[in-house]
Amino acid sequence: MKYPRFRSRYVTAGVAGLALAAGAVVVTTAAEAAAGCRVTYAVSSSWPGGFGANVTITNLGDPVTSWRLTWSFGAGQTITQLWNGTHTQSGSQVTVTNVSYNGTIATGASTGFGFNGAWNGANPVPTNFALNGTACTGSVTTTGAPTTAGPTTAGPTTAGPTTAGPTSARPTTAGPTSAGPTSAVPCTRQPGTGGGSGPYPAGYETSNSLANHTIYRPDSLPCEKMPILAWSQGACSANGLSAFNFLREIASHGFLVIANGSPNGSGSSTASWLTQSMDWAVAENARQGSKYYGRLDTSKIAVAGFSCGGLEAYEVSNDPRVTTTAIFSSGLLNDANDYQLRRLTKPIAYFIGGSSDIAYPNAMDDWGKLPSGLPAFMGNLNVGHGGTYDQTNGGEFGRVMVLYLKWRLKGDQTSGRAFVGSNCGLCGTQWQVQQKNLTL
Repeated sequence: MKYPRFRSRYVTAGVAGLALAAGAVVVTTAAEAAAGCRVTYAVSSSWPGGFGANVTITNLGDPVTSWRLTWSFGAGQTITQLWNGTHTQSGSQVTVTNVSYNGTIATGASTGFGFNGAWNGANPVPTNFALNGTACTGSVTTTGAPTTAGPTTAGPTTAGPTTAGPTSARPTTAGPTSAGPTSAVPCTRQPGTGGGSGPYPAGYETSNSLANHTIYRPDSLPCEKMPILAWSQGACSANGLSAFNFLREIASHGFLVIANGSPNGSGSSTASWLTQSMDWAVAENARQGSKYYGRLDTSKIAVAGFSCGGLEAYEVSNDPRVTTTAIFSSGLLNDANDYQLRRLTKPIAYFIGGSSDIAYPNAMDDWGKLPSGLPAFMGNLNVGHGGTYDQTNGGEFGRVMVLYLKWRLKGDQTSGRAFVGSNCGLCGTQWQVQQKNLTL
């Protein structure tokens, strides 16, 4: 059976998302417990009278075993459906509490939830978030008796290193500088000039040692090691900025993204360029003097691509370093290539533009031929072949790809619940969902 070839073409679909990362606040109680949070609120999609949003909470203080997030809507918005949390709303006041499986948030860890809402006339992003009663204002304050146990505010000259110095007292209150490899570039958070809705504003760069590629990364490298995404563009384009908003959004959530093609490059890529991306990342992680030395998680690598780029991702999906494959609006063009499906052993996800997507029949044919027992997700969003890559923060495809990578490459089970089970976060939404062998 042979399927018609399809060419990549970009269209603008849906309404651009809005994103705002709330500031962080760290306070200390009289007992010297530290509390603080960072909240990312992203409007991922919007339609007349309704919208979808994703909220991520990052705990910057001591570990918590339960949480309550509050905010006020500014224009009469209401929540109509919420997953990965329990909500109540009284007028403009919203309270979301944890469910049984996501109440515990370690220091520096994140959890999140999503919801659909209704709006009329305006949909401004809330700014007055509070976690367990502590406002996320972007400032740092302390209370209690810092001279007895406050190394982060008093310093060794007032508390003495033998009783409350930074090496012996609450390193978790000092922020991200307490984690990650000490031999690499310092991981102190700096204000970023990049973009994306994640906690690490991101931009892009190039490397002389990796020709024909564009590297998307956080402006300030996070303390935790970054998983890696190797990406191939639509039309197998050698322009590394073809999916700029989408790829920068992923990087802003703590991933290193290496895209085929130099910035505004011309010509076409090959699947070997994805292999070059993986080779380069592994080498840079091991090279002393590299900004990425010890900062990459080379055991967690995804390969993905859009349209023609999806075909290139298929070609390298059997590389032993690959953790998962993601196929966007793509499918094998003829049965002679079905061997690429039979050799799949790692989880795969498909994100397709619905029945109007020219790649839809190819993708669905591939879906039906996947090896028995292979963990697989199929999501169709009715946006056509062009997807949402050009929308703010990559639109809905950007939001969902971040969730998928957090699950598969960072082990974030809260994000994984968007894909798993009959009541998954994407189930019953604008997405049409199919699942095979998925477990958390």
